[in-house]
This record gives sequence, structure tokens and C-alpha cells, in this order.
Amino acid sequence: MRIGVTLDLATVSLADVPALAAAVEEAALDLVWLAAPSGRPEVALAAAATCAEPTRTVMIGAGTAVAEHHPLYLAEERHVADQLLGGRLVLGLRGDDEASLTEWADVLLAAAGTTPFAHRGPRHTIPAGLPQHTVNPETRVRVTPAPYALEPTLWLLGRAAPAVASAYALSPVSEEDGAPVWRHLERSLGPACRRLRRPAVRTWDPGAEDAVELARRLAAERDGWGLDTTLLRLTPPPGMAAWHAALADLAVVVRPRLQQERLPAGLEELWDAERTHQHTAGVEREVIT
Repeated sequence: MRIGVTLDLATVSLADVPALAAAVEEAALDLVWLAAPSGRPEVALAAAATCAEPTRTVMIGAGTAVAEHHPLYLAEERHVADQLLGGRLVLGLRGDDEASLTEWADVLLAAAGTTPFAHRGPRHTIPAGLPQHTVNPETRVRVTPAPYALEPTLWLLGRAAPAVASAYALSPVSEEDGAPVWRHLERSLGPACRRLRRPAVRTWDPGAEDAVELARRLAAERDGWGLDTTLLRLTPPPGMAAWHAALADLAVVVRPRLQQERLPAGLEELWDAERTHQHTAGVEREVIT
């Protein structure tokens, strides 16, 4: 299973994002998910771009939303961020209205292609065919720069996500129980479901739930409906000691237990004994200090 950590840009300063993303990469986790605050969808891609220099391997997710501006603007910003990140960008598009989310997904997919395209939707027409364009009329457009990846990753969120995901064979991000959504997609898409990731956003409070219990909880979803990418909201404030400790637990406690369907006999008990010993030794060092 891939493990990611969510950063809420409503509370995390843009200036702090690069260092936090580097910490997630240093912990050998898979993804940093940057969630845009309500009413400011453009912030997520800007924050994603700041992660290009301090990270090299971790995937960077930008969670944004269908907004009042034109979807071509988002397509251009997406391609620039993907170029800076060397193809490591995952764009999450949120929408509650099916028609709007369908139109934006359609434009984003077409804009990432290799040929010029035209779009006639309920709200947007591309090319616009404005009077000032009559000297050099265009029937199709191309968005530049092109994305770095051949097929940039696009995930969907919100109430309209399951229906639009089914229409375009895209991955919806489960924010509640993913089982009914994926049963529907398996019926509608059949074998095409195999090419889709099955991401979900989950919350973890290390003070209330041990890392081993978190691993068991996620493993139950993995075995139940196929969860394969978990985006964790950590309750400790990003950058604090407890947050870094949670990253370490995700790397050395949760990840190993989720990478294998069945652990060799006695291995989990050995890991638990080592954790207890390390924790006890750490407490003793603090007392001595």
C-alpha cells in the first residue's frame, strides 16, 4: 500500500510546505497531499510547485476544486507544476455538481493530450470564438507547456466524483467507506478497474490509536474493498515533534505491515518487542538527561 500525508493549506503556511514535504520524503513515504483551502483552489498547485527543489522521489498531490475561473487556466497551471516536479504531480479535482465536474475533467484530459482539441460544454466553449479572434479564427487549441508525464494522474473528489469517475475511468478519492463506490465502478468498468488506484483520505490520531492498530484498520480496508493508497490526516500539527514521530511510525511500523498480505510467524511480535524496548530506552535517556 502507498502511504501519503495530508497538509491542509488552510492552516499550513506556503513557506513551510517545502520543508514538510522533504520530511515526508526523508521518511520514505510515498505522497504529500496538499489540500487547498475553501475559496482558494489555485493555492494547491502553487504549493505543489514549491516542492520541486527540496524533493526528488515523493509524489505531490494538489487537491483543488471546480471554481469560477476557466478550466484552461487550471490545465496550464497543472502542466507547469508537473514539468517542475518531473511528472510527480497528482491532481485532485473536487466537485459536487456532476455537470461541472464532468466538464472540467473533460477539458483537463483533452488539454493533456498530444493534439489540439475543441470543447463544447454547458458552460465553456473552446476555442471561445470571440469577435476579436475573427482575423485569425481557430477551430482547435493546444495548451502549452505540455505536461511532463505521458498521462498525468487525475483523481476526483466530492459528491459527483463516483459518477464522473465511472464515465471517464478515473480514480475517485474515498472520504468515507469506499466499498459501495468501488462495487459500482467494478460493475460499470469491469476489467478497466485494474488500471485505477484506489485512494482514500483517513485520519490518524497517534495519541488515541497505536500505529499497529492503524495498520490493522487500513489492512481491513485493503482486504475488504482494495484500498491501495492512503492519504492520512495526522492530528499533530505539521512540523512539531509529534508529527515527525508519526512519520517515523508510518515508515517503520505501518508500512511493513501493509506491504505483505501475511507476515511470517513471530515477526510482528518481534517488531512489537523491539518497539517497546526502543520506547523504554528513549524514556530512560530523557530521565537521565
